[in-house]
Amino acid sequence: MKTKTAGVEQYLLNRITGGEYAPHAKIPSQFKLMQHFSCSRVTVQRALNNLIRAGILYSSRGSGTFVRPGPYNGRVQELVIVSQYADNSPDFPFSEMLFNLQTPLPIRWVDEEFFDRNPAHFCHPGQAVIWLLPGEKQIMHMYHLRQRNIPQLLINRTYGDFDFVSTDPWSSIREGLNLLAVRRGDSFAVVSRIPNADAPYLSERLLAFYEECFNLGLNIPPDGIIKRNLSEFSLDSSSPEIFPDGRIPRRIFIPEELLLAPVIMNASRYNRILGKDYEILVFSQGILIPPRPGLLMMHQPMDEFRQQIEKFIIHINSGSKERFQIRIKTVLRGNG
Repeated sequence: MKTKTAGVEQYLLNRITGGEYAPHAKIPSQFKLMQHFSCSRVTVQRALNNLIRAGILYSSRGSGTFVRPGPYNGRVQELVIVSQYADNSPDFPFSEMLFNLQTPLPIRWVDEEFFDRNPAHFCHPGQAVIWLLPGEKQIMHMYHLRQRNIPQLLINRTYGDFDFVSTDPWSSIREGLNLLAVRRGDSFAVVSRIPNADAPYLSERLLAFYEECFNLGLNIPPDGIIKRNLSEFSLDSSSPEIFPDGRIPRRIFIPEELLLAPVIMNASRYNRILGKDYEILVFSQGILIPPRPGLLMMHQPMDEFRQQIEKFIIHINSGSKERFQIRIKTVLRGNG
């Protein structure tokens, strides 16, 4: 439920961004705002202080509170990228992709934890926030920014009706299954860690896989659904067995790349050879792995993600109110 403080803030923001209160214009007095919202002076003062800290208003002792000059026409003048990964590294392609954005706008990288402690610093008109693989704990911040009319784009996550650019697991898995030439009645196994808040993409990928198997008439036997906590997937020889008694399924779906090596190593304990004894369909975050027989990787195309982010910037600067929600099909690599 929106508080009275938030209501006062939103009332003033709407009139500032809508042009009713021009730069340097004096806003209504505290007394008038108290009458309009039937609230206390403390509520009004709290709302005004929040807007002053956010750089939207300024006060002059004895004169009142005024609109600080700023880009209130909705045009983006700065990108703020919020991420727990701020290194430009080929080992993390999503981060590397954002370092290569083609845009004249200045870009500021903000650590996720710092943002959590100081969200008011990133609520200025003229900013747009790019959320890089945000977790569920960031959703409240997203709604906070929305109240202040700050454009936002989620990268490879989909929460509520926020704008996003994300992988399309349904079309990607469908294409992968077709390339493996599966036939009605064929069996598949699934090897996954247990979905949780730290990996929200797993639920969507698993749901897409089950739906596509149902549509194609594929069989997933009860003992073919293998789930573990992440700590149990290890290359250590003492790690728990993934496949009991060496019964390696002919075809295996893995929803994330970090489980690929443990599965292959586990199968090798029983002298099972990838490409000869079994095949794998796996999501890849973009790291290029040399082709191997029997390995079909659904590679997330970083160039297309980058191009869509650049289109998003143009989209919001055009003043369009249409939602910007883009699903991108993976690129299949390998010879499954």
